[in-house]
Amino acid sequence: MSLLILEKICSPNKCEHECVDVCPQNKKGKIAIKIEKEIAEINHKNCINCLQCVYVCPFEAIEVEIDDKKRITPKILKTNEKKKEIFEINADVYESFNEKLTIFSRRMWDEDFEGYKKPIFEKASERAAQGLDGYSELESAAVDAAWSIENMVSMREFMTDRIKTLNKEDSKKMREQQQKGEMDLVNYDIQKPQKYKVEDPEEMTKFLKKIAILYGANLVGIAPFDTKWIYSHDRMDREYVISKDIKFAVVIAVEMDFNAINTSPKMPSGIATGLGYSKQAFVRTLVASFIKNLGYEAIPAGNSLGLSVPLAIEAGLGGFGRHGLLITKKYGPRVRVAKILTDMPLVADKPDYKFAKSVEKFCETCMTCADKCPSASIPFDKKTSYKTYSVSNNPGVKKWYIDVETCYLFWLENGGDCSNCISDCEYNHVYTWPHKIANWIVMNLPFLNPIWPYIGRLLGYGGNKSAKKMWKKIKY
Repeated sequence: MSLLILEKICSPNKCEHECVDVCPQNKKGKIAIKIEKEIAEINHKNCINCLQCVYVCPFEAIEVEIDDKKRITPKILKTNEKKKEIFEINADVYESFNEKLTIFSRRMWDEDFEGYKKPIFEKASERAAQGLDGYSELESAAVDAAWSIENMVSMREFMTDRIKTLNKEDSKKMREQQQKGEMDLVNYDIQKPQKYKVEDPEEMTKFLKKIAILYGANLVGIAPFDTKWIYSHDRMDREYVISKDIKFAVVIAVEMDFNAINTSPKMPSGIATGLGYSKQAFVRTLVASFIKNLGYEAIPAGNSLGLSVPLAIEAGLGGFGRHGLLITKKYGPRVRVAKILTDMPLVADKPDYKFAKSVEKFCETCMTCADKCPSASIPFDKKTSYKTYSVSNNPGVKKWYIDVETCYLFWLENGGDCSNCISDCEYNHVYTWPHKIANWIVMNLPFLNPIWPYIGRLLGYGGNKSAKKMWKKIKY
């Protein structure tokens, strides 16, 4: 076996000589590849056939020659690369989860659950009457208003787009229900979409990401569509049936307000949460409409339809934290995530393996979120495992599982939701240069991980900040 330079394709004047820079022999002083007379040349005596130059050449101008008759192109080599796995899964245990078992579905039908048919804001007026900081009637009303767009869009999706995910029998029943009790809004300006031919999926992906950012997304990535992250059934226990034409999940994340979330578990943090959901509902609706206007399928969803965090990780947006949430480089866990399933020809992103693994390594020594959790719902186990706590946990993925039942019951007692695990997370910072440096240290010098919680406490990071001070920071 030897390497062969394709002289008609090799263009050193149009590249950055990646092949020369990547060669391990060159780094040792044993020159195996060099640029000579405007073309790359290989010294076969020094070449160890590691193939690194083949992978990095932007013009795919280096091939592997087995013998005079057989060659292997870079495209074939890249196709046969061993696929990295970001998740450690026990295939004997893991199976698609039933959305009916999620905690927010169970509260509607599970009479044995302590939170059965209890509204989250049931005690809000009681808290307001006590005159507690951050629990006023105005703040409670503001939390409710912050959910308005999310609730409206989710209902519309449930009554229209969700039909596309059902089998024929369930789809027919749902249409009959709509005809009996639902009136569709009519817009006479709607035009029939014309199929847009995507000539270059890579360029289409770049444009789609720019559109998502323009619409208001803070982060966007493309994950390959994987049915294992899609719920087996919806909240009404109807089977999800996704078209085989769906190939990708466009995953978007929006930032939540830093100062408001840091008042958790007080009401302003709930405003930040509801507003975050409403923002991503707005963004996912616009992104889905954009895709549909080009003649492609788009099925938007927030928390429903499937598991957002693993999809976000596969789209390269971050990694799993001890608290079970997505942790991103720029915003930590202070984001809300949505996805749009589509058949539009796109190019999938790769997981950020280095960052995701550094997050897991950091969380092994950092117990801040577990310490600050008012319901003791976050485990203190050093290592990830397959241990679950509730039927609302989907077993089979090696990670830290959360006791979502005790978490939800605290929400009921609090008179509103809680975001302590977000506000107190050591990754929850404004992304300025000191925190960029800190991120680099965490990724590259993990032996220093135990010091960061102490530094965080010293600098006053974390939640439960004054609601009054938060309101004063808002200028008009």
